[in-house]
Amino acid sequence: MFDKITEEVQKQGTGAMFEKFKPQLRAMATIVAERERAQLELAQRLAEASDAEVAVEEIPDVEERAAELEAMAEAASQTDLEGWYFESFAPDHLDNPERAAQYAGAPSDQWEARKAAWAAEYRAAAPEAESYSEGDLAGLHVENTFGVPLEEFEANVVAWRPGEAMKRVLTAHLTSVEGVMAAVAADLEGDALEDAGHQAADGLDAGAEDES
Repeated sequence: MFDKITEEVQKQGTGAMFEKFKPQLRAMATIVAERERAQLELAQRLAEASDAEVAVEEIPDVEERAAELEAMAEAASQTDLEGWYFESFAPDHLDNPERAAQYAGAPSDQWEARKAAWAAEYRAAAPEAESYSEGDLAGLHVENTFGVPLEEFEANVVAWRPGEAMKRVLTAHLTSVEGVMAAVAADLEGDALEDAGHQAADGLDAGAEDES
């Protein structure tokens, strides 16, 4: 869906569609930013009220978030979404985004060759690295260089596509809320099971006392 939206926007050329609907987009961005902040604040309250080891990492300013969404729409309309993504959005989610950008959308054969080259460099520098797989060594390099696991890097950088990038920007804070809710739900479910276990044990003890 997002790929089709991006393609349609880009067909208009030179940001014509963005300029035409700029006031409406700004209003929509503000509404989204306001609702996101409200949900994040509630998620934080929920986390603090529970025993779950989870927290909302960031509650963004409404104006700043609205500006980010508007900037993304403008970049998409000017066919510069990739440039905007790695310059403005990615820095909050990985290290060295300018270096990461060179791997955006890399063909699978080139990416596999790159991982093999990193692994070879590690093995040449440290003989003990021979005991580790190519994937392990590539993962070590990615985590040390970009600050994220290999799987996340491959999903958000190597497999980068305009539509998926837009989806990630639009749903970033909703994902945070879902993470808090899932952690709190798991904590409450664990407490419920523990309580049920205690009740069952108490029932057995009571039954044993009655029999005696």
